[in-house]
Amino acid sequence: MSLLRSWDIGAARVPARRAGPIIGLAQLPLRPLLTLLSRPRWRGTENLPQSGPVIACGNHLSAFDPFGYGHLLQAGGIAPRFLAKDSLFRIPVLGRILRAARQIPVHRGTSRSRDALASAREALERGELIMLFPEGTYTRDRELWPMQARLGAARLALETGAPLLPIAAWGGRALWPVGSPLPRPRPGRRVQMLVGAPYTVSVQEGETVHQAAVRVTEDLMGRIAALLGELRGQQPPTTLHDGRRDAHRPEVGRPQPGYIAWKQTS
Repeated sequence: MSLLRSWDIGAARVPARRAGPIIGLAQLPLRPLLTLLSRPRWRGTENLPQSGPVIACGNHLSAFDPFGYGHLLQAGGIAPRFLAKDSLFRIPVLGRILRAARQIPVHRGTSRSRDALASAREALERGELIMLFPEGTYTRDRELWPMQARLGAARLALETGAPLLPIAAWGGRALWPVGSPLPRPRPGRRVQMLVGAPYTVSVQEGETVHQAAVRVTEDLMGRIAALLGELRGQQPPTTLHDGRRDAHRPEVGRPQPGYIAWKQTS
């Protein structure tokens, strides 16, 4: 049954975990190719819930991440539903495919920025798992630890009661460096992922919703950093990098000439 669930065959999955025809067809060439390119090593897959609403959150290193996390989820019996930047949806053909696959566009920095959260709430009400990157962009931490994050994931969890699912990934930037149009596979390169335990959150006595969202976000990113530290065999920093202070913030349209994209060294 696990093999049938992994490939979404027949009625092996509950309806809210079904991938649909677009992803069902795309996985036939993509999954073998991704396995060959990334040689994935996954741990903690028993923590992937097979039913019920879930907000999965991961660190963001490179353009490979949507493929890596999507591969993990689909192979684990869960349709990958990403919150992705709206510019991808404006690309001819690709935009149609993303919409047909029920991915969710995020209109950052516009009056429509709340539409993504509304669509995410609807998906959670249907019992789906949604996947997002709380940092909102690739990490700019020099040592490639996660940055401090936006509050969207925490707000969704507080509003809906859906559990948060922290996931950490390592190796994606070496495989697909920032700025490269294509992956650069080499012998020895491998993408590792570690899935943490899902957990629920709530507003504590005396807190405002905003204060709770800040606390939950800090805790969530601390959990992701701890998982990443386990993958890397290193201790994560006690204070995560605050990307809001960076001069170079392409996610909000503030590029800085001369900015150096830090590269993964291990």
